[in-house]
Amino acid sequence: MNDIEQAIYDFIRENFNIGDDPDFTPDVHLFDSGFVDSLGAIEIVEFAEERWRIEITQRDLTLYPMNTVEEIAAVVASKL
Repeated sequence: MNDIEQAIYDFIRENFNIGDDPDFTPDVHLFDSGFVDSLGAIEIVEFAEERWRIEITQRDLTLYPMNTVEEIAAVVASKL
């Protein structure tokens, strides 16, 4: 896991009470697996924007899949 993935992974684990769930991996679909809901998605976007001083636009949300930690990290990396 790279630094961006690790930061997002840790944020989600800590803020969504995931604990030591072995099913929570960087490539698990956060929404289909029930780890995050739509309000949680907003929290993750806000975290990424503040942490890396980027803007994730509505267009980004439409164009790029952001369903896994890996996908979210890829969008963040593309914005840096």
